[in-house]
Parts: sequence; C-alpha cells; structure tokens
Amino acid sequence: MGLIEHWFEFVVILFFAGIYARLWFVIRDVKCIHDLVHEIHDHVFMKTGDVQVSDGENFHVMSLDDFVDRFGFDPTEPEPDNSDKADTATIEAWDNAKV
Repeated sequence: MGLIEHWFEFVVILFFAGIYARLWFVIRDVKCIHDLVHEIHDHVFMKTGDVQVSDGENFHVMSLDDFVDRFGFDPTEPEPDNSDKADTATIEAWDNAKV
C-alpha cells in the first residue's frame, strides 16, 4: 500500500469524526431550542394565576375574595353550629307530640 492510500484513510476518518462532532453540536442545540419552545409555550398559553405543578397540569390560584365571589362562602370561617337549633326543634316537636 502506498502513502496515498494511508492519507486517503486518514482523510476519511477525519471526515467521519467531523460529521460526528457536527451532529453532537446540532443535537445539543436542538435540546436547547426544545426547552426554549416549552418555556415560550408555558408563558403564552398559561393564564395569569395558573401554576404548573407536574407534566402539563395547570392549577388556577385564586385569592380569597375571588373564591368567595365564585363559590359564595368563606372557607376560612368556621361553619355555623346549627346542631343546637336542630336538636332544639326536634325536642320541641317530640314534646308537642307527647302532649
């Protein structure tokens, strides 16, 4: 084998190494672009007040005033104790039935 054939093999090996290096850089850049597209998607399509907790699930965060306006009660206040009124009414009905 002559010297030209060895140089040709060396050039081919360098050619393949260059292709591998370019593919590595392209894949690295594509990963960065992929992450950037996801960040842009989240900023564009998520409503104000939404919080992404896992795998694309968004939850809406409300203030207490918004919650009271939407559902009609304040969850921070204790529920009124109506058990005494119900028991009193039941006792009075029972007393009146006996007489």
